[in-house]
Amino acid sequence: MTAVNSDLMYRLLVQGVSDYAIYMLDPDGHVINWNAGAERAKGYQADEIIGKNFALFYSDEDRAVGLPQRALSIAREDSRFEAEGWRLRKNGSRFWTSVVIEAIRDQRGVLLGFAKITRDVTERRQQQLSLIEAKEMAEQYSVQMAGMSRFLDSVIANIPASVLALDRATGEILLANQQAKLLFAQPRHDMVGRTPDQCLTSEIAAYIARQTSGDLSEAERVDSESLVQTSIGPRHLRSRVAIGSRPDEGGDYVLVITEDVTEELAAYAQIHHMAQHDGLTDLPNRAFFNARLEQAILDGEGSETGTAILCLDLDNFKNINDALGHAFGDKILLALGKRLKKSLREQDTLARLGGDEFAVVLPRVKRLDEARLAAQRLIDAVAPAFLIDGHSFSVGLSVGIAQATATEPASGEELMRYGDMALYEAKRNGRNRFEVFRPELEEASRHRRQMETELRRALHQGQLAMHYQPVIESDGRISGYEALMRWQHPVRGLVPPMEFIPIAEETGLIHEIGVRALNLACQEAVGWENNAVVAVNLSPVQFKCTDLVKVVALALADSGLDPARLELEITESVLLDNSDGNIRTLRALKHLGVAISLDDFGTGYSSLSYLRSFPFDRIKIDKSFVRDMGTSKEAMAIIRAITGLSSSLLIKTTAEGVETEAQFLQLKNEGCSHFQGFLFGRPEAAENMLQDASAPMNF
Repeated sequence: MTAVNSDLMYRLLVQGVSDYAIYMLDPDGHVINWNAGAERAKGYQADEIIGKNFALFYSDEDRAVGLPQRALSIAREDSRFEAEGWRLRKNGSRFWTSVVIEAIRDQRGVLLGFAKITRDVTERRQQQLSLIEAKEMAEQYSVQMAGMSRFLDSVIANIPASVLALDRATGEILLANQQAKLLFAQPRHDMVGRTPDQCLTSEIAAYIARQTSGDLSEAERVDSESLVQTSIGPRHLRSRVAIGSRPDEGGDYVLVITEDVTEELAAYAQIHHMAQHDGLTDLPNRAFFNARLEQAILDGEGSETGTAILCLDLDNFKNINDALGHAFGDKILLALGKRLKKSLREQDTLARLGGDEFAVVLPRVKRLDEARLAAQRLIDAVAPAFLIDGHSFSVGLSVGIAQATATEPASGEELMRYGDMALYEAKRNGRNRFEVFRPELEEASRHRRQMETELRRALHQGQLAMHYQPVIESDGRISGYEALMRWQHPVRGLVPPMEFIPIAEETGLIHEIGVRALNLACQEAVGWENNAVVAVNLSPVQFKCTDLVKVVALALADSGLDPARLELEITESVLLDNSDGNIRTLRALKHLGVAISLDDFGTGYSSLSYLRSFPFDRIKIDKSFVRDMGTSKEAMAIIRAITGLSSSLLIKTTAEGVETEAQFLQLKNEGCSHFQGFLFGRPEAAENMLQDASAPMNF
């Protein structure tokens, strides 16, 4: 059975049960989920009750004496609470219930919550009360015995549970209702007047003997569930036993009332499974994974083996969801889970922690190389393209490895933290690879956290400022400036963007920093005497903000800068990520009147389709081509291709990283229209930058 079918079956089982109210509580008694039976029994829709405390089903009197808390306390201490009593529906009416509360714990014994199964047994209680009343009336009024006997027979016949009455002395069956005959009797066997050994199978007879033996001095005794091979197959049975006296002075009898609780227990088992497994892939969830991890570490103590974990994350999975929808992404995750599981050992635990994050526990690992080999097997398993719904799509897998050994012990929480650090390193080093945790990674992680904290402080303390590098035309005149963010740290001094921009993008601070850069650049540029263009870089992460166009429009309005003097620079990754949506954003920006330039062209996944899909105003040739053009034919060929293409499309070209006059002259001969680099000036604060555009520079 596939994971999807298994998940569907147990969801249908629980959600489809209408005779039982089946739901889960968190450790404090708040309702987590709600099935159709609960809605039918109590009258609440799921959105009305989820998150509320289950105590609202009790009367004010019961709550005042602490009955709800006492039930959870007993379930917490004894793992199970079982009782019957009055409960309230949404409309205020009362109904008699049979309640079972089971404590759900992980393998370490940590309480995860409670499974609560409630059944409306008002009708059964009325029948039982009627039965007791009839019995008492029959015993008290012998003259009416004949009429009461017929009434008693009618009540017993309609009780949904199995009812047997046996002579306490001889074991002879005195009474058996229809349910008892269906559940226990052999075909064409009459039960009344015979002992269970004479008319029932040996297993059923033994079960009844267990119920009617031992100490029967109590008014009522409840037996725990037993699996019995009945006439309708293997069923889980729960019996109540009581002693009564026959009104004809014929001695005592034993009353055995048996319920078939097979569906009830199956529903509970499925709830327990759901609490520990992922609803989509049916793989263990985070709670189950943590329990397996702690158990693996415990089992490895005192041995020569260790425990390793693999932290897994799909590369660029968000692009799949954005392009093809979450339903398609879910199918990828299902297929992925199967591939990963096939590549692991039977004793390994693969779990889905959420989204596209997975993790693996590798118990009894003797050498770190075993974990490395397992990681590479998983990467190789994911590499072949997935063919789903007519789409072929490839994804990569990044893996972080961490291991606990006898000489280097670690808790489960520490291993997960180490694995996450190694995963981050794998992604930083190019993705679709694995990395092993090293102590220096923890220091790097600490440094990133500290940098993030200080960067947040810098935003609010005005430590971020704009520097400007001139862009010149072929005749040496300044045509504009590129605005570059600088962080003047009070202790470290000037922090270069390459150190803090990646952290800003990772943490989401880039949105606030981007707004700050845009506003500062516009406010400072509006006062320039030469009316030069100011170019501001936009991070690909900023395109995830739906208000980007409003942010740019507001910066222009607040500063009063002419939109024609603002140029926004993007990289090719913007066009790779959510291309259609980002193209719409670029068109909206262009509609404001600003110019759009394509930065670092040729260094990524350059495609002529980009230039066809959007009318760029400028293409910037990356400085790596400028640096190598004197020694690399390939670099020179790329520069010529870009300048030729730009010229034919009437797009400006800016060569970055020009440091020598020879480079400047050669690039000018190749057709570049604009130039930028240390030859013309380094980035400077607004008060120090070159602003005299009237006279050309001499070279």
